Amino acid sequence: MLKVFLTLGAIVSVATATRFHTELKSSSPARNSSGPAPTSVSLTFTEDVKVALSRIAILRSDSVLVEKLVITQKKDAATFGGPVTKPLAPGKYLVSWATVSDDGHAVKGFIPFSVIAVK
Repeated sequence: MLKVFLTLGAIVSVATATRFHTELKSSSPARNSSGPAPTSVSLTFTEDVKVALSRIAILRSDSVLVEKLVITQKKDAATFGGPVTKPLAPGKYLVSWATVSDDGHAVKGFIPFSVIAVK
């Protein structure tokens, strides 16, 4: 009986730990958005992150680097971002990001977006 409780406790602990890793909560530009070229990128996570260990880059849809952003902490410890200083022509792009949560777990991802011509 003790083995059953210990096994169940281990399963619940692993499931709980996995569920609580930081995730991207919101971004600007938003995933799959279309609009004028962004002047900045902002990322907000579900928990605090270590900005010193974070990065953001803008890539063309073929993964060619357009710009590595200089990032700064924003309104809280779960948000960081930076200005986009290079012009973005109409087309498809990716925001490539990576960060480390306060508990030490590294996370990364991509946010696709499109730039449309402003009339």
